[in-house]
Amino acid sequence: MPEQGEVRDAILDRLNRRLRTLCQCTSTFLQVESEQELLQSLCEILVAGGDCRLAWIGYCEDDADKTIRPVAQAGSGLDYVERVKTSWGEMEAGQGPAGMAARTGQACCVDDIRTDTRFSPWRAAALAGGYASCIAVPLIARGKKGGAVDLRGALNLYSAEYKAFDESAIEHYTGLATSLAYAVTALRGHLADDLASGVTALRARAERKRSEEALHQAREELARVTRVTTLGELAASIAHEVNQPLAAIVADANACLHWLDADPPPFDSIREALADVVNDGNRAGEVIARIRALVSRSSVAHGPCDLGGVVRDVLLLVGPELGRHETVLHTFLATGLPPIMGDRVQLQQVLLNLLLNAAEAVRDVPPERRRVVVRSTLEQREDGPWAVVAVEDAGVGFREEQAARLFEAFYTTKPDGLGMGLSISRSIIDGHRGRLWATANPGHGATFQFALPPMR
Repeated sequence: MPEQGEVRDAILDRLNRRLRTLCQCTSTFLQVESEQELLQSLCEILVAGGDCRLAWIGYCEDDADKTIRPVAQAGSGLDYVERVKTSWGEMEAGQGPAGMAARTGQACCVDDIRTDTRFSPWRAAALAGGYASCIAVPLIARGKKGGAVDLRGALNLYSAEYKAFDESAIEHYTGLATSLAYAVTALRGHLADDLASGVTALRARAERKRSEEALHQAREELARVTRVTTLGELAASIAHEVNQPLAAIVADANACLHWLDADPPPFDSIREALADVVNDGNRAGEVIARIRALVSRSSVAHGPCDLGGVVRDVLLLVGPELGRHETVLHTFLATGLPPIMGDRVQLQQVLLNLLLNAAEAVRDVPPERRRVVVRSTLEQREDGPWAVVAVEDAGVGFREEQAARLFEAFYTTKPDGLGMGLSISRSIIDGHRGRLWATANPGHGATFQFALPPMR
């Protein structure tokens, strides 16, 4: 069996590949000018990313056979797409993944093409093409305000590995299909705008807003996948934080069992131990709740937010990771920070990214410089008090010529970095009407700070 470290490395490698793919797709969504170019580019990016052998996109036709017509494809065995016939109807040709996804609006996965009875009409051709498993995802975006956007089609992916598409893969590709649906809708809106030269200014504003919403949805999905990847990097620390209360629960429960054998049992000690079990159980539950919030795809909803609580939650998550690398954490946190209007999870993501960057910056410096300082202060400005959070390190820092590009998308100084963390962080702070900036320290390292206005 593979070692725990090998499993973790494999998971991180898969998450990083998916993040790179999502970055490329997001960039493509913003650059292409035609629907066909967008669909074809997406298929090519997915195949190049290495997670699938064949990718194709089909749209539903309203003919007698309810055909799913391929409109874009890339990868190995393109003749397979041309030869097989799929349908979104109730007949046999509609029982495969593509038909089920298009008809039901839910992702459909086949773990083993050799044995899955739903795939029998296409099994021989699929096995000849070297495919072992596949997934189909509907091209639907379900929005709370504008209702569902349904392109009436499916994104279909085939892998040479069995059981290649687990729950995390299904969630990843469902999110990608959602972003694609918004992007195609935005493109169609622009095309309609170009053809109808007599549209009113109100119509133009509505189309522009739809395009902005599509971009927002793509960025939000990219930010969520970045959070998932970050949590993968913190897997050891998270396991440690959960294992501590679980170990205490087991110890207290064993003590209770031992005391119950006494005659008479020491009920006060038993009651105290059971209270500790409840407290440790709640502590473990809070850790899991924080992690679930960070990986959720819930829509961004700004509300009253305690910035001090955000800082404390992130420090609890990152503290063990810093300790593992013998990095000293100093905190100087102001009390009584005013509540701000914002999204707690997104603000956690910003601080988490800044802290992990600082931890990496000091990882290879002499021990006496291996420290990270977190400060929160209240800063008086012309329009009132602003909450400021700063993360300071004594690490490698950055050069003057790099300062102007630190927050650019895809710019990175790390050998294996993607260059998206700081860009996403700045867009989040901008969305909160705040400011994020960086300064080089006089001696060593750098300080990253963000300021947020109080709730009006």
